[in-house]
Amino acid sequence: MSLQGDRDRDPLLETFADELRFRRETADLSRNKLAEALGCTPQWIGKVEACEKPPSEAFAQDLDTCFATEGLFHRQWKKIKKYRRSKVLLPGFPQFAELEAQAEIIRAFSAQVIPGLLQTEDYMRALMSTSQGPRALDERVAGRIERQTAVFDRETPAQAWFVIDEAALHRNIGGRDAMRTQLAKLTHLASSPNVHVRVLPFESVTYAGLDGMFISLTLPDGTEIAYHEGPGVNQLTQELTTINEYRVRFDLVMGESYPRSESLKMISKTLENLG
Repeated sequence: MSLQGDRDRDPLLETFADELRFRRETADLSRNKLAEALGCTPQWIGKVEACEKPPSEAFAQDLDTCFATEGLFHRQWKKIKKYRRSKVLLPGFPQFAELEAQAEIIRAFSAQVIPGLLQTEDYMRALMSTSQGPRALDERVAGRIERQTAVFDRETPAQAWFVIDEAALHRNIGGRDAMRTQLAKLTHLASSPNVHVRVLPFESVTYAGLDGMFISLTLPDGTEIAYHEGPGVNQLTQELTTINEYRVRFDLVMGESYPRSESLKMISKTLENLG
């Protein structure tokens, strides 16, 4: 086997495939018989057993029901999902996403694009498609949607403050239809009581907004975390000096931004201009 093949192996996928094959053969079921019982194709089962295709969640749950394995296959599927997603994310980001889901307060600045927590799926796909293959793209999009759900759809949603550079409202990502839908979503979210959106005008030249996006989190116990992405840089930190630096930078871009009501009017006007 080639070294490239060894690097591409997914041990969790192999474990799932081995367990499936063991359970099927122990039950004296051919792939055809198992496929008939599950309502899928024997070719699909063969590809999963050969580690050519990852299992779907529904397939894992059907296997648990068929073999009475009390959630074994579904637990393995969740591990596969987490592992595969971590491979396409920047180092440190999976840990950040877990902390973000717990945060009571989120403060984020985005210079070039609409922040990830406020993006539509079409906008995400257009934004990431140039640097990701189809499978990695699907994983990253699904992960970003899950981040949104974890932050905004929980019982007590996070209080979130976003400062968006004015240029992001006019940068046509995904075409007019995609931008129209994106700005409509942004308008809706900016009207929510727990989402505060401010627009940083073109004329602002504060240094605080020139070094890439950054996010700071305040957790329920008061712990503060910062995450920064820039050209060739991504950093997750709890170091007090860095936390204070990001707090100052956020206050600076907030101070340079339009008030919330004016920002909402600007977003709405930009949406109207798209027709």
